[in-house]
Amino acid sequence: MSLRQLDGPYLSSFCMELSLCMKAGISLSEGIYMLATDETDAELKAMLDGLYKKMDEGSSLEDAMIEAGCFPKYVIEMVEIGTKTGRLEDVLKALSSYYRRQEEISRSIKNAVVYPFILMFMLLLVIGVLITKVLPIFNDVFNELGAEMSSVAVTIMNFGTGIAKYAAIILAVVVVLVIIGVVVASVPSLTLKFVNFWNKITAGRKVNKKIASARFASGMAMTLASGLDVDESLDMVEKITDNPAMLGRIQNCRQYMKDGDLFVDAISKADIFPSLYCRMLSIGFKTGTSDTVMEEIARRSEDEVNEDLESIINRVEPTLVIIMSVIVGVILLSVMLPLMSIMTSIG
Repeated sequence: MSLRQLDGPYLSSFCMELSLCMKAGISLSEGIYMLATDETDAELKAMLDGLYKKMDEGSSLEDAMIEAGCFPKYVIEMVEIGTKTGRLEDVLKALSSYYRRQEEISRSIKNAVVYPFILMFMLLLVIGVLITKVLPIFNDVFNELGAEMSSVAVTIMNFGTGIAKYAAIILAVVVVLVIIGVVVASVPSLTLKFVNFWNKITAGRKVNKKIASARFASGMAMTLASGLDVDESLDMVEKITDNPAMLGRIQNCRQYMKDGDLFVDAISKADIFPSLYCRMLSIGFKTGTSDTVMEEIARRSEDEVNEDLESIINRVEPTLVIIMSVIVGVILLSVMLPLMSIMTSIG
């Protein structure tokens, strides 16, 4: 099938709708038929029709998903586990929550990156207009008055002249970078490589550590709710973890457990969660509500990530405004003060 891998929002909706169908006593094949009937997107409708046809012929849901070729391997493996353990409804509901959380975190990250980028672009545009268009006009005014601009203004103007001279090359480079960005964002394999590269660079940062912890908690909540034990849950979560630092912490956790530590103690020693969450998790395992506690940890971790990202945006915005104000102020003062001095002398 030509349909590329399904994104998080659709997977969350798809899994939730199937779990609701199962809860209502509707068979999976009939549920998929209902989804296909209501689907307006031609490609998605064709995918759902294909799923229904395969299941109507006797295939299991996971086999039909494999045949469709657009479902992540993780979803297929979890559905297979749910089918074998008789907890498919719980698995689908957990998958829906998992992908919803991932989308919320991704949206927060995008907002934290896009807004400062737009502000930076506007800053550079204003400064570019000043040094390439406005300063030459003031230079002509000074020449007509038989004077010269200050050395600072002349240096800035010469820099702007150089930019204007190579504007076509700079524009071509920007266009190429934009095209590369669009291609990387459009091809899942390239996107994954870029994400892995970026994670290697930023894995140790505080915000990235919290994001990785939130995703770990979300994955563990889903797998524990699906009936898997701790070791199996760690196996599944490790497969979907793309943060190198978190992978190392998961491996350390495994080693601590092999050395005889309990899961909660291993989590604490591996520095996956802070002490407060470890205490919550300890109570959860003692009371048999580990999946519920892990769900709460995931929710709190996501809230912390959102707060940190908002804090970054709130710091970046005034910083960029201050930088722009200072640069524009220096440019204007380097021109206006000498001009005012000349006008005073003439008066």
